[in-house]
Amino acid sequence: ECSDVILTYSSVEESMIRESFPYKKVYTVPLFFYETVTARKVEFKQTHGLLLVGGCAHTPNKDAINWFCAEILPLVKQQIPDVVLNVVSSNPPKDIQALQSKNVRILDGVSDEKLKSLYEKVRLVVIPLRFGAGVKGKLIEALFHGVPIVSTSIGTEGIKGIEQFVTSQDQPADFVAELVSLYNTENKWKDLAQKGTAFVAEHLTLKKTIEQMSHVLETAREEQVKRIDETMPPRLITFYLPQYHPIPENDEWWGMGFTEWRNVAKAKPLFPDHYQPHLPTDLGFYDLRAEESRIAQAELAREYGVHGFCFYHYWFNGKHLLERPAEDMLASGKPDFPFCLCWANENWTRRWDGEDQHILIEQKYSEEDDRDHIRDLFRFFSDERYIRVDGKPMFLVYRTENVPDPAKTAEIWREEARKAGIGELYLIRIESIGKCDPAEINFDAALEFAPDWWNKGPRLKTYSKRGPESDEELEEFDEVYANNYIHTYDKLMKTMLAKSTPDYKWFQCVTPSWDNTARIKEGAHVFLNSNPEKYKNWLERTIEATEKRLAGDEKIVFINAWNEWAEGNHLEPDQKYGRGYLEATRSALQLTDSVGDKEETVAEKFANESEVITQLPAKLDPAMKQKLYHLNKKIAEKERRIVSMRQLLFDRDQTIEEIYNSKSWRLTGPLRRIVRQLHSLQNNRFLKSIGFIRK
Repeated sequence: ECSDVILTYSSVEESMIRESFPYKKVYTVPLFFYETVTARKVEFKQTHGLLLVGGCAHTPNKDAINWFCAEILPLVKQQIPDVVLNVVSSNPPKDIQALQSKNVRILDGVSDEKLKSLYEKVRLVVIPLRFGAGVKGKLIEALFHGVPIVSTSIGTEGIKGIEQFVTSQDQPADFVAELVSLYNTENKWKDLAQKGTAFVAEHLTLKKTIEQMSHVLETAREEQVKRIDETMPPRLITFYLPQYHPIPENDEWWGMGFTEWRNVAKAKPLFPDHYQPHLPTDLGFYDLRAEESRIAQAELAREYGVHGFCFYHYWFNGKHLLERPAEDMLASGKPDFPFCLCWANENWTRRWDGEDQHILIEQKYSEEDDRDHIRDLFRFFSDERYIRVDGKPMFLVYRTENVPDPAKTAEIWREEARKAGIGELYLIRIESIGKCDPAEINFDAALEFAPDWWNKGPRLKTYSKRGPESDEELEEFDEVYANNYIHTYDKLMKTMLAKSTPDYKWFQCVTPSWDNTARIKEGAHVFLNSNPEKYKNWLERTIEATEKRLAGDEKIVFINAWNEWAEGNHLEPDQKYGRGYLEATRSALQLTDSVGDKEETVAEKFANESEVITQLPAKLDPAMKQKLYHLNKKIAEKERRIVSMRQLLFDRDQTIEEIYNSKSWRLTGPLRRIVRQLHSLQNNRFLKSIGFIRK
């Protein structure tokens, strides 16, 4: 039940296994195989006698020797008086030794060479087995040596096509008739000897066995992929900002010792309930020059289900920026954690302080630069930790729109990768601005960016009063709303989940939160009211959609981001939620049972199903086991539907909350009137006295 493929030596057993496990891949493989097979050179007239091979420690062999000597050999001697039966048996018991006579030779301690000599001298091999299942090695050995065989049906069991050159007879008289006919008929003898050798040459050689086992192993791999697809959730890959260490360029542009932490620490709330600043806890204000910081990040990510990091990679015509974390990781081999690269191919400007037109360092494109760039990346692509899709290194480009001819660039990259022995690449364009079929520009897939700036929900243009603010404060808050792009996390989530799935290969992305007011004075984007529970809900639905659409290595969900602290966009623990977003990530990868008091991963669930089936009584009808297997799958699907129903309830509650907090009197007026009436009723002494009002 738990195997990807099942192997057996016997075609009879294959049929039995298929009956019990009709949905499994089952193969009959050779019991013996030979490197070379040559036709027998001994002539018919140079042979004499019979050969029976079988150790008496095996009861069926002992019975076969006794039965042949008692019931078959006497009848054979009547027609072939000088026939000799050679019995090769190790450590034969006394009753078998007592069978030795003029016509019976009991041979003990026969070497391989002596046995080979016997095969060359005897005319027939007899296999008079009356019980004992499975393929008989003695039969295959006789075929290899080119000796015709007379056997029972038990003796020939399990080999497809054997009936074409080995006659099976279970009654003594029929066995004798076939033996004598074959023993005395040269043409028939030669025909069956040649057919037996040809069968071995066609089916039981080393070459044929290698071919068959290669097919079996490939099938096993395919079945494993299917099984993993069914039981394993998508790989979660988070974007990773390598900015947290000083570099000379940032010292010059922003002041000595500048890192992203400077923006993060100086952030302030701009209105009530505005969550700023975002400050780290577990990992602190780390410096990515320190290996222990990078290791701690990887260990934390792995603990909560993150598969790997996607490092932002900065390349400007041969010049690297912020490259040290990735370079140090590559050189040291630590941390041992999957990673890939995303080329952030934008100009660097002074946008953070409002001077968008002031270019600090510019992207320039050329064929020569395309070749230099991809060659520089080969050392990363060759690392065994690098994330691949079907063996292809995965490389992302943030804005293919900026590349003059992205299709040509992609072809240059692929050409250079093939020449260098890297093989094929898996190229992904990020839908940060525009959208197009990635195939049109020679890319393999597209990735939605979260937040999707085209699907972010309605903008809130004025501050919604929530407390006893003064008119001056309200005016100040309204100005903040007017000068920035304020949205709700709920609407962002809903509009992104409601997008139609494109026809091309497409990966989805989730963001835990977003607020880049720490970086930008005006024109910042803020998505209000995010929290771990909402993020978990979004991630769960994205995982479910990905499992339905994608398979194998392409079953991936991206998260933006691991550590974009100045964008309020991070899974790393902070002072407000602690490890809440990490716990939500791990929880989203699990299935919750219908009771809701126990969580187990998909892999654990299916393992439990297999355990249930294997523990059922052996006498239970195989068809019932199969029905149980498929019933459990249906139950799992029902549980998924329950999760979907919970999502609908979640959406309903969110909609009610939005309506109640709306500034539209048309929507909230009736609700507010009801609230006022309820408050007045609470003070009605008469209604209280008759028990109509309860707290």
